[in-house]
Amino acid sequence: MIDIAVKLRLPLACVGVLVLACVLYWPGLNGPFVLDDWQNIVKVHLEEMDWDAFVYSVTHNTSGMLGRSVSIVSFVLSGLQYGLSAWGYKFHNLLLHLLNAVLLLRVLQHALQLLVPAVDAQRRTLCAGLTAALWLLHPLQVSTVLYVVQRMSILAALFMLLGLLTYFAIRRETAWSYRYWLLAFLLYPLLQGLAVFSKETGVLLPLFVLACEALAWRKTGSSFTMARPLQLFLLVFALLPLAGGGLYLLSHFDQIIDYSTRTFTLGERLLTQLHVVPFYMKLILLPRLSDMSLFHDDVVATGALDPVTALLLLFMLSLAGLVVLLRKRAPVVAFGIVWFLVAHLLESTVIPLELVFEHRNYLALAGLLLPVMFYATTYGNPRLSGALLTVFVLVLLLQTFARVQEWSHEELMFTQAVADHPQSSRARTTLANVLTTNGQYDEAYSQLQAAADIDKQDAGPVLHAVFIRCLLMESAPELLIEAARRLAAYPASVYALNAMDNMLSVINSGQCTHVSPEDMGRLLVAANQQASVLENPTMQGYLLRLQGVAAMLDGEYPQGVVFFRMAHEAGGDNGNLAELIEAQINFGELGDAAETLAVLQQINEQRFGSESYQVERLTALLSAARNGAAVPEAPVAELPQPAP
Repeated sequence: MIDIAVKLRLPLACVGVLVLACVLYWPGLNGPFVLDDWQNIVKVHLEEMDWDAFVYSVTHNTSGMLGRSVSIVSFVLSGLQYGLSAWGYKFHNLLLHLLNAVLLLRVLQHALQLLVPAVDAQRRTLCAGLTAALWLLHPLQVSTVLYVVQRMSILAALFMLLGLLTYFAIRRETAWSYRYWLLAFLLYPLLQGLAVFSKETGVLLPLFVLACEALAWRKTGSSFTMARPLQLFLLVFALLPLAGGGLYLLSHFDQIIDYSTRTFTLGERLLTQLHVVPFYMKLILLPRLSDMSLFHDDVVATGALDPVTALLLLFMLSLAGLVVLLRKRAPVVAFGIVWFLVAHLLESTVIPLELVFEHRNYLALAGLLLPVMFYATTYGNPRLSGALLTVFVLVLLLQTFARVQEWSHEELMFTQAVADHPQSSRARTTLANVLTTNGQYDEAYSQLQAAADIDKQDAGPVLHAVFIRCLLMESAPELLIEAARRLAAYPASVYALNAMDNMLSVINSGQCTHVSPEDMGRLLVAANQQASVLENPTMQGYLLRLQGVAAMLDGEYPQGVVFFRMAHEAGGDNGNLAELIEAQINFGELGDAAETLAVLQQINEQRFGSESYQVERLTALLSAARNGAAVPEAPVAELPQPAP
């Protein structure tokens, strides 16, 4: 009976922690879609299963460099089960988060067995379990789990953890057995691919493997030269991918490291990350609710190597030095530091992403928690360590509970975000959306004015204010002038592009009569003449498409066709041709529609049927129009108000 109780202790503890996580997170499942959730979810939503539409949605997504098709598949499946209810998507995020905690526990058990074999097995398991539990329940994870689109990060972590478990199994194989070939050349590359096509951070898996090889297995004294199967595996799936990735980065540096649409440079981003990464460390080890937020756009880019930045540079270099100094004396500390730094190697270095986002710590968080839990459970006074650990856990649980409550109520969430981060333009503009929906137009307008004053370059808040004034049937010539000035002087943000797109939609629907298509055309001309747009084909294509829409709404059909064709040539997005065909059908220009459709059919043949779904759909629309039947409208989701 005692043996059975001991064996059941870990499974029962795991179940208890997972249930606790469910209880904590459950209220948050009622929270809203936020930021780019709508754009990613609505775009791929299917009312019912249609295989052709499903394949088209998965293969034509533009998120990231590789399309993130695995994540898109999961979004489509969530939508088929729960419709456009945010609850279902968040519920699936939570289930994946729970699964990741169990996988992390197993990975840490394997790592600790190699790093500190002399430590009692029960203590190692306790350390791994506490680390995984705190990782699961940490308040910093709320903004990943309850932010639907960050399922991309969660899925990438899922397959990376499975990949690490597969690596540990491969590492124990010393012969050319069928099991080795199955694990090394079938399962592991499959998991690597699934991780990468969930989110590009999956490319870090080889670095995690090499970190385990250098810090964990080498500590056991196992001979690398004796294990030829291992040599082959590391060469093919760790060293060659890293070398290939490095060569690709160097050969495509200008395309990947493109800061033309950012308000900061590569140098400024790198200097700023010297502040941001230690800030992440503080959020993990000394969390404070007021520091945490979905919105961190109030972080100002660092423009020079001032004394504080120089000290932070020395601090980051010292972390790297500690890994070398402590890899034998304190291997758990060295392993934790490397885990944290590797997890940030892609999103906190040269890639031109936004400066700060909490979800970048999703997997990194475990690296800093592991050494703390190891020394708390292994050394020192057990009573004192237990008491301090209990207090730490209770504080984290209370913070997680509080954050989940915020995320469960839309207005509370964004009101609190503005209170904690008053210099966040994005927090204010998102709150303005909520206030507008509630009919609190004066309050919304006040938030947008504050946002425009905070960020004097972004035209987004100004255009958002125009949008609200237009829905209220009020003219706003002074705002249009200011928006045009900003668009001409600074790169158009995604927020500004969304606002202009939505403006054209409400003009088309007749909801806005105080802003004309001609007004929108002038704004778009100003934006398209900005120097940075000319360097970015995707941005140029998007703006030209909007110019085409504005021209057609203004009755300038020939000019609109020219803009749409220019948009396709600039950005290479075949969706522009599909949209043009629908517009030509609606204008009754069926001959022109047939010509454009022929171009799309030719592209489809050249690309091995990748556009078959659109070709078949548009052929049916054109046929219906020729037969005089009512042209069925393409399903369009209700547009949200302009959002960042």
